Amino acid sequence: MPRTSYYEIVIPLILALHQPNAPEWSAKLERTWQIACQVHGIASYLQPAMREAEWLPESLKVWAEAQHAANSQRIARLHRDLQTILALFAAHELPLMPMKGALLTAQAYPDPGLRPMADLDLLIHPADFERARDLLGQLGYQPTIHHWKHTEFIQPDNQTVVDATCEHPDNPRKLELHLYCRENFGGPIVDITDLMWGQAHLSTWLGQPAWLPSTATLALHLLVHASYHFWQGRGRLIQLLDLEQLYQHEPEPFENPQKLLTLLHSIEARYTYPSLLLWHKYAPSAVNYALMISQRARVSPQFHHWADSLDLINSSHLNPNASGLYLIKALRFSEGRPREVSQALRFALLPHLDEILLDHPKLAQSRWPWLAYGLLPLDWLKRLRRAF
Repeated sequence: MPRTSYYEIVIPLILALHQPNAPEWSAKLERTWQIACQVHGIASYLQPAMREAEWLPESLKVWAEAQHAANSQRIARLHRDLQTILALFAAHELPLMPMKGALLTAQAYPDPGLRPMADLDLLIHPADFERARDLLGQLGYQPTIHHWKHTEFIQPDNQTVVDATCEHPDNPRKLELHLYCRENFGGPIVDITDLMWGQAHLSTWLGQPAWLPSTATLALHLLVHASYHFWQGRGRLIQLLDLEQLYQHEPEPFENPQKLLTLLHSIEARYTYPSLLLWHKYAPSAVNYALMISQRARVSPQFHHWADSLDLINSSHLNPNASGLYLIKALRFSEGRPREVSQALRFALLPHLDEILLDHPKLAQSRWPWLAYGLLPLDWLKRLRRAF
């Protein structure tokens, strides 16, 4: 059976764990289940439901228990890391805002161990970068990669992957320091930094002072971030579950969505519509339907047709087919807007140094990062090979 057929069996099973009729289990089908769970970041999330599903083989239940146990330990360590960082920044009166998983694992999920977290995403003001770098250095963090989206930091004794089969607590726990909250769709760029800070408030997080975004701006960021990954072909079901869990935890901003709608209308609908449509497709409710419809009127029929074609296989790493050239996807997303077309061509053919270094992390850490430009022809060939 082709690989895609196994995923087409497993994904519906994962989405409906009350399934009464068990498939004919094989070692390959079990492994496909595990891969689908890991690609979509839901191995720990599904563990409680898998434990109660009588039709699942015991071996999968044991695997899910181990995944949840490892991730729970990892999240606890990341939370301790974050507490230390927040305390130090607060002592030096340096504003710092946790983002994404750093917020969701301690807020939206009833059990922090249900959601994986590869790293800590933290937002600072651009003018504070040098002070922030120095403070992180006091805690042993060293900058490794600097590119257009963020600067990555890591502690020297935490750079080795201990176990690639799970969210092991000793796997690298990177810190991504963001000066801006933005996404680059291969040329078209959406920047919501001012919105994040404009509706933030000083509060406490994990017992330490921290700047926190409003629930509406957090939802906007999750929508933009998920759309970016589904557009790239790296979407994950956990990104839709983040929205669902946030809604379940704090329903008011979604059920009385004036603020959220104002935020949605402050940027182009292209940046949020794909994730809204997928959220409604896989967790339908009156709330996400109303939000999706409000944005559907703001995208072209062609864009809606493309977004409506997305699913958890063809927009993720489970896709067995070539995803096409990054440039072609960017040009399609731009829908012919002249400025965005020129940005997409420049991004693909002559990227800025902080853009190209994401593909060459070792050069990024060297004294000669500009040598990455000499590798551009090889990068183009690799992309052509992957695309077709």
